[in-house]
Amino acid sequence: MKPLRTSLACLLSVFIAIAEPAYAQTTTDQLIAPELLKTDFSVFRDSLEKLHAGLYTYKSKSQMDQLFNSCSAKLDKPMSLTAFYGVIRYAVSGIEDGHTSAFLPPENNQAIIHRSKFFPLLLYFIGTRAYTTCAAEGLPAGTEITTIEQRPVNALRKELFTYIPSDGSTQTGKYADMNDGDSPFFYLYRLIYGACETFEVGYLDSAGKERTTQLKAKMFQDFTCRPVPVTFKQYLSLTYQPGGIAVMTIKSFFNHKLEVTHEDFARFLQESFTALSDKKIQKLIIDVRDNAGGNDENGARLMGYLTRRPFPYYVSIETTSRKFEVKDHDQLAIQQPREPHFTGPVFVLINGKCFSGTTDFAGIARNLPHVKFIGEETGGGYYGNTSGARTALILPNTKIKVNIPLWKYKAAVKPMKYKDRGIIPDYPLVPTIQDVLQQRDVQMELALKLATYTKAPVY
Repeated sequence: MKPLRTSLACLLSVFIAIAEPAYAQTTTDQLIAPELLKTDFSVFRDSLEKLHAGLYTYKSKSQMDQLFNSCSAKLDKPMSLTAFYGVIRYAVSGIEDGHTSAFLPPENNQAIIHRSKFFPLLLYFIGTRAYTTCAAEGLPAGTEITTIEQRPVNALRKELFTYIPSDGSTQTGKYADMNDGDSPFFYLYRLIYGACETFEVGYLDSAGKERTTQLKAKMFQDFTCRPVPVTFKQYLSLTYQPGGIAVMTIKSFFNHKLEVTHEDFARFLQESFTALSDKKIQKLIIDVRDNAGGNDENGARLMGYLTRRPFPYYVSIETTSRKFEVKDHDQLAIQQPREPHFTGPVFVLINGKCFSGTTDFAGIARNLPHVKFIGEETGGGYYGNTSGARTALILPNTKIKVNIPLWKYKAAVKPMKYKDRGIIPDYPLVPTIQDVLQQRDVQMELALKLATYTKAPVY
Protein backbone atom coordinates (compact mmCIF):
# COMPACT_ATOMS: atom_id res chain seq x y z
CA MET A 1 0.00 0.00 0.00
CA LYS A 2 1.22 3.47 -0.84
CA PRO A 3 0.58 6.03 1.89
CA LEU A 4 -0.71 9.30 0.51
CA ARG A 5 1.55 12.28 0.62
CA THR A 6 0.69 14.36 3.68
CA SER A 7 -1.64 17.10 2.53
CA LEU A 8 -1.89 20.65 3.74
CA ALA A 9 -5.55 19.97 3.95
CA CYS A 10 -4.07 19.53 7.45
CA LEU A 11 -2.61 23.01 7.10
CA LEU A 12 -5.85 24.39 5.73
CA SER A 13 -7.86 22.78 8.50
CA VAL A 14 -5.61 24.68 10.89
CA PHE A 15 -6.27 27.82 8.85
CA ILE A 16 -10.01 27.29 9.20
CA ALA A 17 -9.76 26.71 12.96
CA ILE A 18 -9.46 30.40 13.63
CA ALA A 19 -9.51 30.21 17.42
CA GLU A 20 -6.19 31.46 18.74
CA PRO A 21 -4.43 28.60 20.54
CA ALA A 22 -1.99 29.07 23.37
CA TYR A 23 1.58 28.62 22.10
CA ALA A 24 4.98 28.94 23.53
CA GLN A 25 6.81 31.94 22.12
CA THR A 26 7.54 31.21 18.45
CA THR A 27 11.18 30.64 17.56
CA THR A 28 10.79 30.76 13.77
CA ASP A 29 12.73 34.03 13.52
CA GLN A 30 15.39 33.31 16.13
CA LEU A 31 18.78 32.66 14.59
CA ILE A 32 20.31 29.19 14.70
CA ALA A 33 24.08 28.68 14.77
CA PRO A 34 25.70 27.48 11.52
CA GLU A 35 27.18 24.37 13.12
CA LEU A 36 23.69 23.23 14.21
CA LEU A 37 22.29 23.87 10.74
CA LYS A 38 25.14 21.96 9.12
CA THR A 39 24.59 19.03 11.47
CA ASP A 40 20.91 18.88 10.54
CA PHE A 41 21.66 19.15 6.83
CA SER A 42 24.26 16.40 7.10
CA VAL A 43 21.71 14.12 8.79
CA PHE A 44 19.17 15.05 6.10
CA ARG A 45 21.56 14.28 3.23
CA ASP A 46 22.99 11.12 4.76
CA SER A 47 19.51 9.71 5.42
CA LEU A 48 18.37 10.39 1.87
CA GLU A 49 21.46 8.80 0.38
CA LYS A 50 21.08 5.68 2.51
CA LEU A 51 17.30 5.23 2.44
CA HIS A 52 15.66 6.97 -0.53
CA ALA A 53 15.30 4.29 -3.21
CA GLY A 54 14.47 6.82 -5.94
CA LEU A 55 17.00 9.50 -5.12
CA TYR A 56 18.67 9.15 -8.52
CA THR A 57 15.56 8.44 -10.61
CA TYR A 58 15.51 11.79 -12.39
CA LYS A 59 18.94 13.16 -11.55
CA SER A 60 22.36 11.54 -11.55
CA LYS A 61 24.43 11.20 -8.40
CA SER A 62 26.71 14.00 -9.57
CA GLN A 63 23.71 16.29 -10.07
CA MET A 64 22.37 15.45 -6.63
CA ASP A 65 25.81 15.97 -5.08
CA GLN A 66 25.94 19.40 -6.71
CA LEU A 67 22.48 20.24 -5.35
CA PHE A 68 23.34 19.12 -1.82
CA ASN A 69 26.69 20.89 -1.87
CA SER A 70 25.18 24.17 -3.08
CA CYS A 71 22.54 24.04 -0.32
CA SER A 72 25.13 23.19 2.33
CA ALA A 73 27.29 26.13 1.24
CA LYS A 74 24.49 28.52 2.24
CA LEU A 75 24.75 27.42 5.86
CA ASP A 76 27.83 29.52 6.67
CA LYS A 77 26.06 32.04 8.89
CA PRO A 78 23.26 32.08 11.49
CA MET A 79 19.87 31.49 9.95
CA SER A 80 16.25 31.50 11.14
CA LEU A 81 14.24 28.30 11.28
CA THR A 82 12.04 29.38 8.38
CA ALA A 83 15.06 30.32 6.27
CA PHE A 84 16.65 26.92 6.93
CA TYR A 85 13.31 25.27 6.19
CA GLY A 86 13.41 27.03 2.82
CA VAL A 87 16.82 25.45 2.12
CA ILE A 88 15.45 22.01 3.03
CA ARG A 89 12.36 22.50 0.86
CA TYR A 90 14.52 23.62 -2.05
CA ALA A 91 16.65 20.49 -1.73
CA VAL A 92 13.57 18.25 -1.42
CA SER A 93 12.04 19.82 -4.52
CA GLY A 94 15.33 19.36 -6.36
CA ILE A 95 15.12 15.58 -5.89
CA GLU A 96 12.08 15.67 -8.20
CA ASP A 97 10.16 13.12 -6.18
CA GLY A 98 6.63 14.09 -5.17
CA HIS A 99 6.45 11.64 -2.26
CA THR A 100 9.38 13.30 -0.48
CA SER A 101 8.26 16.18 1.72
CA ALA A 102 9.37 18.41 4.58
CA PHE A 103 7.41 20.16 7.34
CA LEU A 104 8.12 22.71 10.01
CA PRO A 105 7.54 21.57 13.60
CA PRO A 106 3.76 21.84 14.22
CA GLU A 107 4.08 24.50 16.92
CA ASN A 108 6.19 26.72 14.67
CA ASN A 109 3.92 26.21 11.68
CA GLN A 110 0.86 27.11 13.75
CA ALA A 111 2.61 30.17 15.15
CA ILE A 112 3.21 31.39 11.58
CA ILE A 113 -0.41 30.75 10.63
CA HIS A 114 -1.96 32.44 13.64
CA ARG A 115 0.53 35.24 14.29
CA SER A 116 1.75 36.24 10.85
CA LYS A 117 0.37 38.55 8.23
CA PHE A 118 0.13 37.34 4.64
CA PHE A 119 -0.38 38.57 1.12
CA PRO A 120 -4.16 39.15 1.35
CA LEU A 121 -5.41 37.64 -1.92
CA LEU A 122 -6.08 34.06 -2.93
CA LEU A 123 -4.44 33.59 -6.33
CA TYR A 124 -5.15 30.96 -8.98
CA PHE A 125 -2.37 30.33 -11.50
CA ILE A 126 -3.08 29.24 -15.06
CA GLY A 127 0.00 29.01 -17.26
CA THR A 128 1.98 32.22 -16.89
CA ARG A 129 -0.90 34.18 -15.37
CA ALA A 130 -2.49 34.59 -11.95
CA TYR A 131 -6.03 35.61 -11.03
CA THR A 132 -8.03 36.44 -7.92
CA THR A 133 -10.58 33.80 -6.98
CA CYS A 134 -13.05 36.08 -5.20
CA ALA A 135 -13.89 39.75 -4.84
CA ALA A 136 -11.48 41.14 -2.25
CA GLU A 137 -9.43 44.25 -1.48
CA GLY A 138 -11.43 46.25 -4.03
CA LEU A 139 -10.63 43.84 -6.87
CA PRO A 140 -13.36 41.80 -8.60
CA ALA A 141 -13.14 38.01 -8.78
CA GLY A 142 -11.13 36.98 -11.81
CA THR A 143 -8.88 40.05 -11.79
CA GLU A 144 -5.54 39.28 -13.41
CA ILE A 145 -2.63 40.11 -11.11
CA THR A 146 0.49 40.99 -13.11
CA THR A 147 3.09 42.00 -10.51
CA ILE A 148 3.74 41.87 -6.78
CA GLU A 149 6.36 44.26 -5.46
CA GLN A 150 7.24 44.97 -9.13
CA ARG A 151 8.09 41.33 -9.74
CA PRO A 152 6.12 39.64 -12.56
CA VAL A 153 3.82 36.95 -11.15
CA ASN A 154 5.19 34.39 -13.58
CA ALA A 155 8.71 34.97 -12.26
CA LEU A 156 7.35 34.55 -8.72
CA ARG A 157 5.56 31.36 -9.75
CA LYS A 158 8.72 29.89 -11.26
CA GLU A 159 10.74 30.67 -8.16
CA LEU A 160 8.12 29.34 -5.73
CA PHE A 161 7.76 26.19 -7.83
CA THR A 162 11.37 25.36 -6.92
CA TYR A 163 10.11 24.80 -3.36
CA ILE A 164 7.26 22.44 -4.29
CA PRO A 165 8.15 18.76 -4.83
CA SER A 166 6.85 16.85 -7.85
CA ASP A 167 7.76 13.80 -9.90
CA GLY A 168 10.34 14.66 -12.56
CA SER A 169 9.70 17.87 -14.45
CA THR A 170 5.91 17.71 -14.16
CA GLN A 171 4.37 21.10 -13.43
CA THR A 172 0.66 20.32 -13.06
CA GLY A 173 1.05 18.99 -9.53
CA LYS A 174 2.84 22.20 -8.55
CA TYR A 175 -0.01 24.28 -9.95
CA ALA A 176 -2.50 22.15 -8.02
CA ASP A 177 -0.49 22.50 -4.80
CA MET A 178 -0.30 26.28 -5.05
CA ASN A 179 -3.81 26.90 -6.38
CA ASP A 180 -5.81 24.85 -3.90
CA GLY A 181 -3.59 22.26 -2.29
CA ASP A 182 -0.49 21.76 -0.20
CA SER A 183 1.23 25.11 -0.72
CA PRO A 184 -1.18 28.08 -1.00
CA PHE A 185 0.53 31.04 -2.62
CA PHE A 186 0.10 33.40 0.33
CA TYR A 187 1.62 30.85 2.76
CA LEU A 188 4.54 29.89 0.54
CA TYR A 189 5.23 33.56 -0.31
CA ARG A 190 5.46 34.33 3.43
CA LEU A 191 7.79 31.39 4.07
CA ILE A 192 10.18 32.13 1.24
CA TYR A 193 10.18 35.94 1.10
CA GLY A 194 9.49 36.71 4.74
CA ALA A 195 7.18 39.20 6.41
CA CYS A 196 5.90 42.27 4.58
CA GLU A 197 3.48 44.94 5.82
CA THR A 198 2.34 46.24 2.43
CA PHE A 199 2.41 45.04 -1.16
CA GLU A 200 2.48 47.02 -4.36
CA VAL A 201 0.26 44.99 -6.68
CA GLY A 202 -0.06 45.41 -10.43
CA TYR A 203 -3.27 44.23 -12.08
CA LEU A 204 -5.41 44.61 -15.20
CA ASP A 205 -8.67 46.50 -14.85
CA SER A 206 -11.91 45.60 -16.65
CA ALA A 207 -10.70 47.42 -19.76
CA GLY A 208 -7.40 45.52 -19.75
CA LYS A 209 -5.39 48.55 -18.62
CA GLU A 210 -2.48 48.11 -16.25
CA ARG A 211 -3.14 49.52 -12.78
CA THR A 212 -1.39 49.40 -9.42
CA THR A 213 -2.71 49.37 -5.88
CA GLN A 214 -1.25 49.15 -2.40
CA LEU A 215 -2.53 46.26 -0.28
CA LYS A 216 -1.91 45.77 3.42
CA ALA A 217 -0.80 42.39 4.71
CA LYS A 218 -3.49 40.62 6.72
CA MET A 219 -3.82 37.96 9.36
CA PHE A 220 -5.38 34.88 7.85
CA GLN A 221 -8.53 35.19 9.94
CA ASP A 222 -9.08 38.66 8.44
CA PHE A 223 -9.02 37.47 4.81
CA THR A 224 -12.14 38.40 2.85
CA CYS A 225 -12.29 34.83 1.56
CA ARG A 226 -10.43 31.75 2.71
CA PRO A 227 -9.64 28.35 1.19
CA VAL A 228 -12.07 25.68 2.28
CA PRO A 229 -10.82 22.08 2.62
CA VAL A 230 -12.64 19.64 0.37
CA THR A 231 -14.42 16.85 2.23
CA PHE A 232 -15.89 13.71 0.69
CA LYS A 233 -18.96 11.85 1.84
CA GLN A 234 -18.62 9.51 -1.14
CA TYR A 235 -15.54 8.65 -3.22
CA LEU A 236 -17.08 6.15 -5.63
CA SER A 237 -20.11 6.54 -7.89
CA LEU A 238 -21.62 5.36 -11.17
CA THR A 239 -24.11 7.45 -13.12
CA TYR A 240 -25.62 7.27 -16.58
CA GLN A 241 -25.95 9.75 -19.42
CA PRO A 242 -28.03 9.61 -22.60
CA GLY A 243 -26.59 7.72 -25.56
CA GLY A 244 -25.40 4.64 -23.73
CA ILE A 245 -22.74 6.50 -21.72
CA ALA A 246 -21.80 5.80 -18.11
CA VAL A 247 -19.68 7.99 -15.83
CA MET A 248 -17.63 6.20 -13.16
CA THR A 249 -16.14 8.53 -10.55
CA ILE A 250 -13.23 7.30 -8.42
CA LYS A 251 -11.82 9.96 -6.09
CA SER A 252 -9.54 7.67 -4.08
CA PHE A 253 -7.77 4.30 -4.24
CA PHE A 254 -7.02 4.49 -0.52
CA ASN A 255 -8.89 1.79 1.40
CA HIS A 256 -8.64 3.62 4.71
CA LYS A 257 -10.52 6.61 3.29
CA LEU A 258 -13.12 4.32 1.74
CA GLU A 259 -13.65 2.63 5.09
CA VAL A 260 -14.54 5.99 6.62
CA THR A 261 -17.31 6.47 4.03
CA HIS A 262 -18.35 2.78 4.26
CA GLU A 263 -17.40 2.05 0.64
CA ASP A 264 -15.81 -1.15 -0.61
CA PHE A 265 -13.68 -0.72 -3.73
CA ALA A 266 -13.78 -4.34 -4.93
CA ARG A 267 -17.53 -4.61 -4.46
CA PHE A 268 -18.10 -1.25 -6.16
CA LEU A 269 -16.18 -2.32 -9.27
CA GLN A 270 -17.83 -5.74 -9.46
CA GLU A 271 -21.32 -4.30 -9.12
CA SER A 272 -20.59 -1.41 -11.48
CA PHE A 273 -19.14 -3.45 -14.34
CA THR A 274 -21.91 -6.02 -13.95
CA ALA A 275 -24.42 -3.19 -14.27
CA LEU A 276 -22.64 -1.84 -17.35
CA SER A 277 -22.86 -5.28 -18.94
CA ASP A 278 -26.51 -5.81 -17.99
CA LYS A 279 -27.50 -2.38 -19.31
CA LYS A 280 -25.38 -2.90 -22.46
CA ILE A 281 -23.54 0.37 -21.87
CA GLN A 282 -21.19 0.97 -24.80
CA LYS A 283 -19.12 3.96 -23.68
CA LEU A 284 -17.50 4.70 -20.35
CA ILE A 285 -16.02 7.84 -18.78
CA ILE A 286 -13.77 7.21 -15.78
CA ASP A 287 -13.14 10.33 -13.69
CA VAL A 288 -10.03 9.98 -11.52
CA ARG A 289 -9.30 13.70 -11.23
CA ASP A 290 -8.12 14.76 -7.77
CA ASN A 291 -7.40 11.10 -6.92
CA ALA A 292 -4.02 11.19 -5.15
CA GLY A 293 -3.62 7.40 -5.12
CA GLY A 294 -3.76 4.77 -2.42
CA ASN A 295 -3.65 0.98 -2.38
CA ASP A 296 -1.74 -0.58 -5.28
CA GLU A 297 -4.21 -3.42 -5.75
CA ASN A 298 -7.08 -1.06 -6.46
CA GLY A 299 -5.50 0.40 -9.57
CA ALA A 300 -4.64 -3.08 -10.81
CA ARG A 301 -8.18 -4.27 -10.07
CA LEU A 302 -9.71 -1.43 -12.10
CA MET A 303 -7.33 -2.15 -14.96
CA GLY A 304 -8.46 -5.78 -14.91
CA TYR A 305 -11.99 -4.80 -15.95
CA LEU A 306 -10.73 -2.92 -19.02
CA THR A 307 -8.95 -5.76 -20.78
CA ARG A 308 -9.49 -9.34 -21.90
CA ARG A 309 -5.85 -10.33 -21.60
CA PRO A 310 -3.44 -10.95 -18.70
CA PHE A 311 -1.16 -7.97 -18.13
CA PRO A 312 1.90 -6.95 -16.10
CA TYR A 313 1.45 -4.08 -13.66
CA TYR A 314 4.78 -3.46 -11.94
CA VAL A 315 8.10 -4.49 -13.47
CA SER A 316 9.98 -4.14 -10.20
CA ILE A 317 9.80 -2.81 -6.64
CA GLU A 318 13.01 -2.28 -4.69
CA THR A 319 14.56 -0.47 -1.76
CA THR A 320 18.17 0.63 -1.42
CA SER A 321 18.97 -2.78 0.08
CA ARG A 322 16.63 -5.35 -1.52
CA LYS A 323 14.59 -6.17 -4.57
CA PHE A 324 11.07 -7.50 -4.04
CA GLU A 325 9.95 -10.84 -5.43
CA VAL A 326 6.47 -11.86 -6.55
CA LYS A 327 5.82 -13.39 -3.15
CA ASP A 328 6.49 -9.99 -1.56
CA HIS A 329 3.95 -7.99 -3.57
CA ASP A 330 0.91 -9.25 -5.50
CA GLN A 331 1.14 -6.66 -8.26
CA LEU A 332 4.55 -7.97 -9.36
CA ALA A 333 2.75 -11.05 -10.66
CA ILE A 334 0.99 -11.10 -14.04
CA GLN A 335 -2.49 -9.70 -13.42
CA GLN A 336 -5.58 -11.46 -14.70
CA PRO A 337 -8.53 -9.82 -16.48
CA ARG A 338 -11.81 -9.64 -14.59
CA GLU A 339 -15.35 -10.36 -15.66
CA PRO A 340 -17.36 -8.73 -16.98
CA HIS A 341 -14.69 -6.70 -18.79
CA PHE A 342 -15.43 -3.49 -20.67
CA THR A 343 -13.80 -3.06 -24.07
CA GLY A 344 -15.86 -0.23 -25.53
CA PRO A 345 -14.48 3.32 -25.78
CA VAL A 346 -13.16 4.57 -22.43
CA PHE A 347 -12.35 8.20 -21.68
CA VAL A 348 -10.29 8.84 -18.53
CA LEU A 349 -10.35 12.31 -16.97
CA ILE A 350 -7.03 13.27 -15.33
CA ASN A 351 -5.40 16.34 -13.77
CA GLY A 352 -2.41 17.47 -11.73
CA LYS A 353 -3.78 15.97 -8.52
CA CYS A 354 -3.63 12.49 -10.04
CA PHE A 355 -0.66 11.06 -8.23
CA SER A 356 1.01 7.88 -7.02
CA GLY A 357 -1.19 4.80 -7.56
CA THR A 358 -3.62 6.76 -9.74
CA THR A 359 -0.83 7.62 -12.14
CA ASP A 360 0.28 3.98 -12.09
CA PHE A 361 -3.20 2.91 -13.19
CA ALA A 362 -3.37 5.61 -15.87
CA GLY A 363 0.04 4.66 -17.25
CA ILE A 364 -0.88 0.97 -17.54
CA ALA A 365 -4.30 1.80 -19.02
CA ARG A 366 -2.57 3.93 -21.63
CA ASN A 367 -1.35 0.65 -23.17
CA LEU A 368 -4.94 -0.11 -24.20
CA PRO A 369 -6.05 1.13 -27.64
CA HIS A 370 -9.65 1.82 -26.58
CA VAL A 371 -8.66 4.12 -23.67
CA LYS A 372 -8.12 7.85 -24.22
CA PHE A 373 -7.20 10.57 -21.72
CA ILE A 374 -8.73 14.02 -21.30
CA GLY A 375 -7.70 16.97 -19.14
CA GLU A 376 -4.28 17.82 -17.70
CA GLU A 377 -1.02 15.94 -17.30
CA THR A 378 -0.91 13.86 -14.14
CA GLY A 379 1.19 15.06 -11.23
CA GLY A 380 2.72 11.60 -10.83
CA GLY A 381 5.48 10.20 -13.05
CA TYR A 382 4.64 7.94 -16.00
CA TYR A 383 7.35 5.35 -15.37
CA GLY A 384 6.62 4.88 -11.68
CA ASN A 385 7.42 6.52 -8.37
CA THR A 386 9.04 6.08 -4.99
CA SER A 387 6.45 5.54 -2.29
CA GLY A 388 5.18 2.48 -0.38
CA ALA A 389 6.72 2.37 3.08
CA ARG A 390 8.38 5.53 4.33
CA THR A 391 10.40 6.80 7.25
CA ALA A 392 9.76 10.06 9.06
CA LEU A 393 13.08 11.75 9.82
CA ILE A 394 13.14 14.43 12.53
CA LEU A 395 16.21 16.64 12.21
CA PRO A 396 17.90 16.78 15.63
CA ASN A 397 18.33 20.54 16.10
CA THR A 398 15.54 22.21 14.12
CA LYS A 399 12.98 19.38 14.51
CA ILE A 400 12.00 19.76 10.86
CA LYS A 401 10.26 16.58 9.70
CA VAL A 402 11.26 14.95 6.41
CA ASN A 403 9.24 12.11 4.92
CA ILE A 404 11.49 9.72 2.97
CA PRO A 405 9.82 7.11 0.72
CA LEU A 406 11.53 3.72 0.69
CA TRP A 407 10.10 1.67 -2.21
CA LYS A 408 10.89 2.41 -5.83
CA TYR A 409 8.16 1.22 -8.21
CA LYS A 410 8.74 0.70 -11.93
CA ALA A 411 5.48 0.48 -13.85
CA ALA A 412 4.95 -1.90 -16.78
CA VAL A 413 4.44 0.85 -19.34
CA LYS A 414 5.49 1.31 -22.94
CA PRO A 415 8.34 3.73 -23.65
CA MET A 416 7.32 7.29 -24.38
CA LYS A 417 9.07 10.41 -25.64
CA TYR A 418 9.67 11.97 -22.21
CA LYS A 419 11.54 10.33 -19.33
CA ASP A 420 10.47 12.74 -16.61
CA ARG A 421 6.81 13.56 -17.27
CA GLY A 422 3.41 12.30 -16.21
CA ILE A 423 0.61 10.85 -18.32
CA ILE A 424 0.00 13.43 -21.03
CA PRO A 425 -3.64 13.55 -22.14
CA ASP A 426 -4.75 12.78 -25.69
CA TYR A 427 -7.12 15.73 -25.39
CA PRO A 428 -5.44 18.41 -23.24
CA LEU A 429 -7.80 20.95 -21.72
CA VAL A 430 -7.04 23.44 -18.94
CA PRO A 431 -10.05 25.31 -17.49
CA THR A 432 -10.01 29.10 -17.84
CA ILE A 433 -10.40 31.37 -14.83
CA GLN A 434 -14.04 31.93 -15.82
CA ASP A 435 -14.57 28.16 -15.89
CA VAL A 436 -13.12 28.00 -12.39
CA LEU A 437 -15.20 30.88 -11.03
CA GLN A 438 -18.40 29.55 -12.61
CA GLN A 439 -17.56 25.99 -11.54
CA ARG A 440 -18.03 24.86 -15.13
CA ASP A 441 -16.63 21.40 -15.75
CA VAL A 442 -15.34 21.83 -19.29
CA GLN A 443 -13.30 18.64 -19.13
CA MET A 444 -16.36 16.54 -18.38
CA GLU A 445 -18.25 18.40 -21.10
CA LEU A 446 -15.55 17.44 -23.60
CA ALA A 447 -15.58 13.82 -22.42
CA LEU A 448 -19.35 13.59 -22.89
CA LYS A 449 -19.08 15.19 -26.32
CA LEU A 450 -16.33 12.79 -27.43
CA ALA A 451 -18.20 9.80 -26.05
CA THR A 452 -21.38 10.85 -27.82
CA TYR A 453 -19.73 11.08 -31.22
CA THR A 454 -17.44 8.05 -30.87
CA LYS A 455 -18.72 4.86 -32.40
CA ALA A 456 -18.55 1.81 -30.22
CA PRO A 457 -16.72 -0.95 -32.12
CA VAL A 458 -18.01 -4.48 -32.18
CA TYR A 459 -15.53 -6.96 -30.73
